Amino acid sequence: MKLFKSLFCISFCISILTIFFSGRALADEVWTGNMVIGVSVYDAGDEEAMEFRQYLENYIGGSFDVEFLFNVDPIDSAEDEIAFIEELHEQGAQGVISFLTTYVEDVLPLCEEYGMYYICASGTIGDEVYERVKDNPCFLGTIGPSGEEEKEAGEWLAASMAAGDTDENYSYLVVTGGSAVGNEMHRLRAVGILSKLQEIYGLSYDMSAEELAQCGELTEIGTGSDVRITLLPGYLSEGTEVSETVRAGDYDAVLSSLTIGEAVNQISEIEREEGHNIRIGVVDCFTDENSAYFNASDVNGDAKLKLLVGKYGAVVAPAFAAMYNACSGYAEDFRDDGSAFRLYQSYWYASDTEEFNELYAFSIGMYENVYSAADMIQVLKAYSPETDFEQFREFAQK
Repeated sequence: MKLFKSLFCISFCISILTIFFSGRALADEVWTGNMVIGVSVYDAGDEEAMEFRQYLENYIGGSFDVEFLFNVDPIDSAEDEIAFIEELHEQGAQGVISFLTTYVEDVLPLCEEYGMYYICASGTIGDEVYERVKDNPCFLGTIGPSGEEEKEAGEWLAASMAAGDTDENYSYLVVTGGSAVGNEMHRLRAVGILSKLQEIYGLSYDMSAEELAQCGELTEIGTGSDVRITLLPGYLSEGTEVSETVRAGDYDAVLSSLTIGEAVNQISEIEREEGHNIRIGVVDCFTDENSAYFNASDVNGDAKLKLLVGKYGAVVAPAFAAMYNACSGYAEDFRDDGSAFRLYQSYWYASDTEEFNELYAFSIGMYENVYSAADMIQVLKAYSPETDFEQFREFAQK
């Protein structure tokens, strides 16, 4: 049996190396230009952004001889992303893979002026925005969870957390991220959290969940019950504002529409100091950092992070494939009835350490499990002339 396992491992490793180097050999044979692609992220130091970067630079870049240029400074306004695109243009970039969805309308005119393609790699935009930008030839489209799944992510967090509230008196801090400044993904997640809490507890809000999700300042909302809900807006990945709010507010649960980073450890310290159990659930990514949180215990013996709805590093593969096709001269072949496409990917859900570890182990091998170089070649027209949009759609949404 040991011999069989050893032979199996050797065979598996050889197959992985064969796929990797065959991908590189094909790239050398087919593409003779110098493809440079920009990548815009909110914060280059964010764990999710680093997962995407590792996949693009260490796997995709090596397989297909593509150079990726990431922004160094955070991007938290349209002006910031415009400035980054201008830098990319000066460095010869042919396109931008963006993990931002808020500034699409603002940046597309500049992309059109420079002849650069633009794609939203891991998110969604509102229907009204899509209708206004779908016919721009430089806009390739969006790939990410659908609006419905974004809302379901928030609903799942709320329902899973409320299931532990047997006395129906939890105090919730809901971190709404960029909901108030046009981030459609964060808005939908926040709406999902608020609407599900309202449904489960039979709460009476002063405003609709949709209106509340877009509050631009710290807001405690009326609920008509012992359940207390406070809204905290903003991009708070460093965590300090989250933990300071928790310390001041005596909360039982934190539900966040985005990563809260180091706040997980800071909240664990508050638990130790105050002897109070504070449960955390987030929409984020299957990262090394979150693995550490799920596999470390707080003072109560629970995992520091209780719930995660997440993406994984290789989720960016279809966006790269679309950009590679466009930069290779095949943009028109991958329009959806002449318009920019909207393709959908699903989240993964972890409600405890065991579930997280199982999915995390799979995400680490995702490069070969789902989006390998060999699979990607099948949807790149420079390598596979017979491929078409429907084949690409299937690849993106599998």
